[in-house]
Amino acid sequence: MSDDKLESDGAEKETVARFVRSRLISGLFVLVPVWVTIVVIGAAFGAMSSLLAPLVRMAPWTLSPLAERAISVVAFVLLVFLCGAVASRMLGRRLLAWGESLILRVPLVKSIYSASKQVVDAISLTKQAAFKSVVLVEYPRPGLKAIAFVTGVSSDAAGRRWCRVFIPAAPPTSGFLELIPIEDVEATDMSVEQGLKMVVSGGFIAPDRIATHPFREET
Repeated sequence: MSDDKLESDGAEKETVARFVRSRLISGLFVLVPVWVTIVVIGAAFGAMSSLLAPLVRMAPWTLSPLAERAISVVAFVLLVFLCGAVASRMLGRRLLAWGESLILRVPLVKSIYSASKQVVDAISLTKQAAFKSVVLVEYPRPGLKAIAFVTGVSSDAAGRRWCRVFIPAAPPTSGFLELIPIEDVEATDMSVEQGLKMVVSGGFIAPDRIATHPFREET
């Protein structure tokens, strides 16, 4: 067999291997998000059903495992709805505040409850547009830029204006609150939603071009 024939066969095998590899990768990009969604939803429903399953089993009639889980999930959703309805009333808010004060007196439970409540409050504040805009700041050292979210502007005793910015970690499990001179903050053309997607994805989901301009306070 000639060298040209061997090279031709080798190139053809490499082309086939490249084709198969690219299709496998494309298939993973399609299936992985679906799989993660199914796992997360399954875990959520499992947690909801397991919480009230002992009470459902106390019913005088016999239920199949599937029916038991379904009733437990429906009961959990109704419980959440009732808690929301109670929390929206003045008396309900007072009862919740009283219950929270009791929880915060228990040493170990206090730490867990406080941390989880801070996370929930942060998420709810984000939904209420606590993040006003996306900016770039020099962090963690001069010459490097970090994505940050403006939460407001404050003044010191001398009248100097400072931006309150939250610099999230990627993925956003934590972050830093910094006060930065307003003249050192660069505004971007990104929306808050785009900025959050960029941080959550670790930079994989990001605009190809980020336009910047001097930061100006909203009036």
